[in-house]
Amino acid sequence: MSKIAVLGMGAMGSRMAKALIEAGHVVHVYNLVPSACDPLVAMGAIAFETPRLAAKGVDFAIAMVWDDLASARVWLDPEIGALQSMERGSIALECATLTVEHVAKLLKAADSHGIEFVSAPMSGSLPEAENKTLIFTAGAKSEIFNKVEPILLAMGQKINYAGDPLDGVSLKLVINSKLALEYAAMAEMVAFLVASGKDAKRYLDIAASTAPFSARGVREARYMLDGNETVRVKISQLVKDSSNHIAQCKSHGIACPMTEAAHSVFKNACAEGYGELDAAALARIYQVAHAHPQAA
Repeated sequence: MSKIAVLGMGAMGSRMAKALIEAGHVVHVYNLVPSACDPLVAMGAIAFETPRLAAKGVDFAIAMVWDDLASARVWLDPEIGALQSMERGSIALECATLTVEHVAKLLKAADSHGIEFVSAPMSGSLPEAENKTLIFTAGAKSEIFNKVEPILLAMGQKINYAGDPLDGVSLKLVINSKLALEYAAMAEMVAFLVASGKDAKRYLDIAASTAPFSARGVREARYMLDGNETVRVKISQLVKDSSNHIAQCKSHGIACPMTEAAHSVFKNACAEGYGELDAAALARIYQVAHAHPQAA
């Protein structure tokens, strides 16, 4: 079994750490708010005060934090950053969906310390993390990918090998852009079905049997109809990820009007105070706009 540091005990990181403990690994944990580590410590993890201490002597260090700024803190901070204490030849995995520019900085810093770097953002939200059915999109040297595959499979059900270290996050931004479009489209459809006075659930079942509808999109549409807004993917997360993909497209001279339209929808929802809600709340926002057209 390996010695693994997990940096970030949010909704996803804590579940990933739990899966690694259950797989028999020695797990070090760190979180900016230390009390978030307590449930993992009760399961056998060892908590540390800084990322640097947590990552000392480990075979693998995994970060799962919110954005570029938080990632820079746990990896690169000159006083507490994890890369400062990792041994040469150990492996750093960034599992958050961040900007390609930031991940390039992590890759360069890891190289300078003799540490192997992997970008391995995952697809899935809380149900998938809880059930260990996450799907990882990994970018790494081929020989390093072989080493991290069993670690990732302890937390998920599939790993797609994207290519070089930056390819994992680049492709994940494309994937999350499609997710953003799907949420926006499903919310619009559900709002229409409800406003039309039709049997919305029956109509959704009919639509779900046709080629254009994905299982994930239909699942989210059903959450919207049921009013199930348990937080799985926050609206603010879709703002962040769609913004990062827009920047990626622009860096290649590519227009992305569909992603920009979805980004505008989510950004407006944040401005109205819905940012911390699950994306299923979009349908409710659309329905409010229907009831009060002047708010649209």
